[in-house]
Amino acid sequence: MMQESRPGRLTCASTTIRKGTHMIIDVRFRPPYKGFLKLHVFARDPWNRRPGQLGVDPAPSLIEKSVPMALEEMQRAGITKALVIGRRAQPPFENVPNEDVVSFAREHPGRCFAVPALEPTDRNAALDELESLCGLPEVKAIHMEPGWAARPMYADDANLYPIYERLEKIGMPTLLSAGGTIGPDFGYVDPKYLHRVAKDFPGLKLIIGHGGWPYVMQALAVAYDCANVYLSPDMYLNVPNMPGSLEYVRAANYYLRERLIFGTAYPARPMVESIEHFHRLPFDEDVKPLVLYQNAARVFGI
Repeated sequence: MMQESRPGRLTCASTTIRKGTHMIIDVRFRPPYKGFLKLHVFARDPWNRRPGQLGVDPAPSLIEKSVPMALEEMQRAGITKALVIGRRAQPPFENVPNEDVVSFAREHPGRCFAVPALEPTDRNAALDELESLCGLPEVKAIHMEPGWAARPMYADDANLYPIYERLEKIGMPTLLSAGGTIGPDFGYVDPKYLHRVAKDFPGLKLIIGHGGWPYVMQALAVAYDCANVYLSPDMYLNVPNMPGSLEYVRAANYYLRERLIFGTAYPARPMVESIEHFHRLPFDEDVKPLVLYQNAARVFGI
């Protein structure tokens, strides 16, 4: 059934993804809940499209800012579990209290898991906060966006090294958002800085959110050289005709089959449309369950 959303636009009201045998973990999910609603992806006009939203209408749950609708869309997309990603950034991108990240995971046990965020500018405060978070059973990873810190940093900034050291010691996977416009300019997502971190902390599981885009080949080279580096391109894989997206697929069909991880970047990209496009990409059939579920389940222990 099709329902009209705006003049000249149609959106699917009841499409259900054919799940087949694939379970799915979404490693970049931000629900319309409490502090998340202050994020720019919720606060702005949902019809004011960004490049990642081209070609589709906004998700109904984004328009209505509805958690039940978001969970229903997740079910229709066939998404089995989701990592709820926190944010500690400067305006206009805003913060999400880590209490909200953890509480959402607690309200949806077994389905949602927490990835709180650290603001690394005050290194000692970040380390203290890490200690308070790492023992919580809902917490499966830590998120940082160095380019959006109060003092924007490259990934290999000396201020971050004691944090990496602690994360490596306690075995906590680390999601670094390094792609797109995370920072004052594209230099802040250059994978060469991530390469240095991966080399200096070989026991640290580094998951690169946004997949290093637009430096796709460089990010793939870092993952080729460093077995502790995982790529999660999210919307930069799931948007039709996104430049560079097919390179992630080629790498997954070759050496990255166990280190490419699926995410939707909801609400920046609707969940149903993200899954639909994923299945159009030329992944080898035996690679799909790895990317959609098994790699994330192994890395995050879910």
